[in-house]
Amino acid sequence: MSRYFDLRSTVLIVVGHGILAEEEDRPLAYELKQAVSARTGGGEGRAAVVVTDVWFLNHELADFFPAIAVGGPGANELTAEIYKELPVAVTRDQHVFVQMAAEGKRAALWGMDEAGTREAVRVFATEGLLERFLALVWRRAD
Repeated sequence: MSRYFDLRSTVLIVVGHGILAEEEDRPLAYELKQAVSARTGGGEGRAAVVVTDVWFLNHELADFFPAIAVGGPGANELTAEIYKELPVAVTRDQHVFVQMAAEGKRAALWGMDEAGTREAVRVFATEGLLERFLALVWRRAD
C-alpha cells in the first residue's frame, strides 16, 4: 500500500546516518514523531516521517517539506547546513540548542552530547515550541 505525503503538512524529522546518530538520535526522533502525531488534531495529511540526512540531502523534493533536524552539526548533515542561519530559540549553558526559523519551515534540535540533544528535543516538545512550529507549518497547508 503506498502512502501519500503532503509537501506542506508532512514534517520530516531528519537524523544523521552514522552509527552514533542511529543509536542515539533516531530514538529521540521517534519520540518527537509521536509528539507530532499527538498534535495532528485529525488533520488529513498531517504527519511526521523520520528520515536520514542522506535521504534528505539527495532528494529534490525534500527541500519543500518542513523539517526538524535532530542531532548536532557533527552528526547530522542537515543541521550542519542550517544551524548557522537559524535563530536560537533556546539555549542552556551552551550545551543545549533549539533553533527555529521564524517562518516555521526548519528547526534544529541538538546538544553538545547525547544528553544535550535529548534535552533539546524535550524542551522543543514540551515548552510550546513544537506547537508554534506546527501552527506555522499547518497554517500554510490549510
